[in-house]
Amino acid sequence: MFIQKLEIKNFRSIKELTIEPKNLCALIGPNSVGKTNILRALDLVIGEGWTTKAKIARELFLDTTKPIIIEVSFVSPITFTNKRGYEVSVSSVKLEMTLEPELSAKTTINGDNTFYDQEQFKKLCHFIFITSERQLTSELRVSQWTMLGKLMRLVYENYVAQNSGNEQDLKNKFAEKIKPAKDFLEDDFSEDEVTFKKFVNAFKKYCKENSAGLANEFEPVLDIYNLNWFYKTLQIHVKENFPDRHFDSEEVGAGMQNLLLVSIFQTYAELMGGNVIFGIEEPEIYLYPQAQRALYKNFIKLSENTQIFYTTHNPNFVDGGRPDDIVLLRKDIDRGTYLLEKDNAFNAENAKKQKHKIYTHFNPERNELFFARKALLVEGDSDKILFSTLCENKWNINLDEKGISIIECGGKGGVLYFLGVCRLIGFDNYFAVWDKDEDLENTGLLDEAKNNSKGIELDPNLESVLKIPDGDNAEKVKNAYEWAMNNNNNVPEIFDQVKNFLEGEESQNITTEIEKEDIINPDDIPF
Repeated sequence: MFIQKLEIKNFRSIKELTIEPKNLCALIGPNSVGKTNILRALDLVIGEGWTTKAKIARELFLDTTKPIIIEVSFVSPITFTNKRGYEVSVSSVKLEMTLEPELSAKTTINGDNTFYDQEQFKKLCHFIFITSERQLTSELRVSQWTMLGKLMRLVYENYVAQNSGNEQDLKNKFAEKIKPAKDFLEDDFSEDEVTFKKFVNAFKKYCKENSAGLANEFEPVLDIYNLNWFYKTLQIHVKENFPDRHFDSEEVGAGMQNLLLVSIFQTYAELMGGNVIFGIEEPEIYLYPQAQRALYKNFIKLSENTQIFYTTHNPNFVDGGRPDDIVLLRKDIDRGTYLLEKDNAFNAENAKKQKHKIYTHFNPERNELFFARKALLVEGDSDKILFSTLCENKWNINLDEKGISIIECGGKGGVLYFLGVCRLIGFDNYFAVWDKDEDLENTGLLDEAKNNSKGIELDPNLESVLKIPDGDNAEKVKNAYEWAMNNNNNVPEIFDQVKNFLEGEESQNITTEIEKEDIINPDDIPF
C-alpha cells in the first residue's frame, strides 16, 4: 500500500501543493517552510481517527472563505468486503473541510462517493504520525494510543483467535500455565518478612475499613495473573554488557529512548506488512552520527514494503544518489509552501549511471545545499575559511542565522558540478567563486553565472588576489585565515559581490528553462 499522489489546498501555509512521493519521501527545506503541515494533512485524511467537525479549527485554514481539500490517491486500489457483503475498492480518499458558510467535514472515496466502511478501511490502511515533540516515556508504555500498545493488542487478539475465538478458554489455559508462579508468590513463607500475601491482605483490609459509607462490598482486585493484562503490562528494560546491569527504559538517556521508539516503529512497520504509512519528524533527534546513518539505511530497507514520509534537517538523511526520494520545499508570501521544481534529469535512473560522481562529490557537508536558504559555492578549504572568517571578523554577517551554507566543492570542476546540481533541483539562491588558473573543456555554467552576476572568477587564483603565498592545502588555509583576521588588510573590491549576495534578501526566482539544453554539459553534472 503506497500513496501515488497527495494534493493539498488551503491548508495552513499551503495554498496549493501536489506531491508524487516515492516509497521513501524526504521533505527537505529550511525551518518554517511547511514540512510538518504536509504530515499533518496526511494525518487528517488517513490518520487513525476520522476527521469530524470537532477537529476543525480556524488556524487550519489559509483562507477561511475557501475549503480545505486534502486528497490521497493510491498506487493500487485497497479492496475489502464490507459488513454488508459488498466488495469495496478504494483508489482515493478525499477530505473537505469548510468554515463558511457552515462548519463541515466530509470524507469521500473515488471522487465523491460517500464512505461508510471507514473502520474496515483503517485496518488495511492507516497513517501514523510521530512528531518531533517526542513523549518518549509515554510512547514506550503500553496503551491504546501507542504503537507498542497497538502491537501488543494485536498479539493478544491473535492468541484469542488461535483458541477458536474463545477468550475464556484462553484465559483458563493461561491460568493453568501460570498457577505455579501464582502459588509461589502467594506463599506466606515467613511470619516476619513482608510477602505478597501480607501486602494483599493488609491492603484489602484497609480498603474495606476506609470504604465505610462509600460503597457496598468494596474490594480491590489485585489479579496480576489475568490474561487480559499480559499485553498491557509489558515493560522494556535495557541491559549493559559492562557492567552487567539492567535499566528501565525511563531511566536511560533521550538518545537510547529514541532508538527504542524508532525500533518499535520499525517493528510495527514490518509486522503490519505494509498496511501502514509512517510520517516521522526529525528521526535523527538525540542520535549520534553513526546511529543516524544506520537508521537511514534501515529506512531505505523498510521502504521496500512500507511508505515512509519524514522531515529532516540532517545531511545524513539525504542521499544525492536517491534523487527521487527528495522533495525540496520553500515558502513565500505569494505562493505559500511550494516545491522547487526539479529537472526531469534528476532521477534514479541517471543517478545510477553517475554513481561514481555522486559518491565522490556528495558528503554530509555538501548535502547542506539541500537545506540552505542560500549557498556560496567555492573551490576549496582556503576559500571556505576566508569567507567564513570575513563574515565573522569584518562583514558582521551571521551565516547560520541567515541559513547560508558555504559549500566547498573540491576544485573548479566541483564548482561547475554543483552549479549543475543547483540547476537540476531548481535552486537559484547561489553565488559561485572560482579560480581562473584551471582549464576546463566546458565552462557554460560558469560563464552563465558570471554573466548573470551570480559568480566571480579570480585571476589567476585566490592567493594572487589576496597577495599571499601559495603552497599546499594546509598552508593555503592558514594563510587565508590569517589574512582575513588581519584588520589592516583591505578586502578586495571584487569580493563586494560576495558580500552583497550574503547580505541580500533570499531570491524568489526559480531557475529558468532558457537555453538549458545548450548550457548544461552532461559530463559536468551528475545526471
